[in-house]
Amino acid sequence: MPRRLPVLNALRSFEAAARHESFKEAAAELNVTNAAISHQVKSLEEAFGMSLFRRRGRAVQPTDAAKRFADRIGKAFDTIEAAAIELQGNPMSGTLRLAVTPFYGNRIVLPRLSRFHAMYPEITVEPEMSATDTDFRKSDLDGGMRYGTGEWPGLTAVELHRDELVPVAAPSVVSGRRLPLSADEIAKLTLAYIEGRKDDWQAWLNLLGYAGSPPQDMVAYDSRARVVDLAFAGHGAALADVSLTAADVAAGHLVRLNETRLTTGRGMWLVYPDTDFPDPRLIAFGEWFKSEVAKIPIA
Repeated sequence: MPRRLPVLNALRSFEAAARHESFKEAAAELNVTNAAISHQVKSLEEAFGMSLFRRRGRAVQPTDAAKRFADRIGKAFDTIEAAAIELQGNPMSGTLRLAVTPFYGNRIVLPRLSRFHAMYPEITVEPEMSATDTDFRKSDLDGGMRYGTGEWPGLTAVELHRDELVPVAAPSVVSGRRLPLSADEIAKLTLAYIEGRKDDWQAWLNLLGYAGSPPQDMVAYDSRARVVDLAFAGHGAALADVSLTAADVAAGHLVRLNETRLTTGRGMWLVYPDTDFPDPRLIAFGEWFKSEVAKIPIA
């Protein structure tokens, strides 16, 4: 029996428009005009005898039924793409685009990337230095490296490494003092923390049996980069991952005030949209990167 399928181009146009909630962005993805997307969607609506989008000016939003349909055909397209890659015989080639923050990318990823390219010469990894809370459905990124607990709806998260936090500061902060500093000494410094994670400092102090008053001189910042910048500037101490700051400690730009390590459950993860057919290049990159981080010397 012949398959009763809508026109493929109409399905592609509809799925992209529903995913982006924009005819303009769908047109850019498929390299066609806005009018072409509108025409294809209209032909599909006429074939089904129903509206697929709620139109509000230039904004479009799929109806509930259309959204469910778009999700299902999106998975079908994933299956077709995976089959095509398998047929071609060499999925380990091409460009892999990953979102990563400049702070982490410049410190950890870029200095090691040539080794991945040497191992997989037919894959080119292009880090996009940007915020990593990207909506992958609306971008041309293949994945990203994200900091957190590994729990993001709609995303598969592959653990790369977990935080092991120690207090660090510029050498000038401890000039004339003997290391390691005690919990009482550290609690009297200016302590930087990431917004919403003030309790990390108290948890670290508790590991040393600290029984004094809660630290009073504390400063919140919106990112790990700014927290560590405070330490670099000699204005106080930061709790930072030992892997992230290992090179700075080795170079003498930072010192560890105490070697006691706090684990928080947070760390770095390789993330990509949930799929039954993960990109094998992403899997290879994740396995390689995890092994690279494990080799970082912690002096």
